[in-house]
Amino acid sequence: MFAELLTIGDELTRGEIVDTNSAWLAAQLWDLDVAVRWKTSCRDDEDDMRAALAAATARADLVITSGGLGPTEDDLTCEIVASAAGAPIAIDEAARQKLELFLASRGRTVSEVNLRQARVPAGARVHANPAGLAPAFEVALGGVPVVCLPGVPREIYAIWEAGLRARVDELRRSSGAAPRIARRVYRIFGRAESQLSEALRGLVDGYPGASLHYQVKFPEVLVKLVVRDPDAAAATARHDELDAQLRARVGRWIYGTGDDPLPLVLGRALLDAGVRVAVAESCTGGMVGALLTELAGSSGYFVGGAIVYANEEKVRQLGVSPATLDAHGAVSEETVVEMAKGVRARTGADLGVAVSGVAGPGGGSADKPVGTVWLAVDGPGAATRTFRMQWPGARDQVRTLAAWWALELLRQALPPSASEERP
Repeated sequence: MFAELLTIGDELTRGEIVDTNSAWLAAQLWDLDVAVRWKTSCRDDEDDMRAALAAATARADLVITSGGLGPTEDDLTCEIVASAAGAPIAIDEAARQKLELFLASRGRTVSEVNLRQARVPAGARVHANPAGLAPAFEVALGGVPVVCLPGVPREIYAIWEAGLRARVDELRRSSGAAPRIARRVYRIFGRAESQLSEALRGLVDGYPGASLHYQVKFPEVLVKLVVRDPDAAAATARHDELDAQLRARVGRWIYGTGDDPLPLVLGRALLDAGVRVAVAESCTGGMVGALLTELAGSSGYFVGGAIVYANEEKVRQLGVSPATLDAHGAVSEETVVEMAKGVRARTGADLGVAVSGVAGPGGGSADKPVGTVWLAVDGPGAATRTFRMQWPGARDQVRTLAAWWALELLRQALPPSASEERP
């Protein structure tokens, strides 16, 4: 089953707001093995809406629209869809009653303008809106189901959970020919898209219905393995074979699978391992600490730390030797090693991570150009682990990448049992 998403509104085509609805809906459809082939946006213009709707129903098995169901004169979706279906416009009684109760609670009565939100094409399947006043509705145009949703994201989410998800799954099952999809998203940090593509070249050759997809989501890369087959068991078996081969090639760089980024994956691993962390930051301005505390319950593993840009503070708060700073500078392996050891000793943490670098745009030198960052992780019973990062990018990129490398070094310092996938 292939779907098309049609988002409607002048504010979209003028660039006044970003269309998040189609992205969210596409992800939900993908989870139901419904692939989105087209995404279209059009103005609140009758001719444009008719043309977009006609094109969508001509090339898709399911069309979902969002927008144009409000009370104003430029909310035209109901008129356009009803006209295409050859149906008059009717008032949905449940929506009218909800509207009356809502306005009455505010000391108001329903006006003709308000009542526009309760309109649906006569005979349409109505989908209740638990989070708003305008119901969604569904009609068939040329045998193609067309589901019309309001444009407010939270209302779309509520309608989906209240019953639209089940309805779309019913439509997919009734289509008969829709393939089952086995898929997995591999989250990778520390390797570029081109490096991953080279490593995985030819992986899906000879596997019918299998494909690889790459998405750069700075500072990480998502690799998506998809297998389509009419038989769910066959799709799963083929996917499992490819999964093993993919991990054999790039498994050391996979930090997790699914939706959770590195800060959440690492946080859970730290909790599971009972490991406590402290940070010393000199170019990331607290970003490492912020990332480490994204997970609820982070006080169970995050002790605290120090943001020390001035050399004097590196000495005072962390015990870095002035001689080390004089000999090697703040951005050096020697300095970050002492920073990591210092923050760990002063906080009693199990692991201390330190970052010091030249984020730019100025401050670089011939031997330490902008984008040079040194990192270190100090822990018990092993030599301090260090890493030199060089990224000739913008300041925000350098800082973000450095903070993520700090997390990755912490992940590598954990015992293997603490993380499902790690080097």
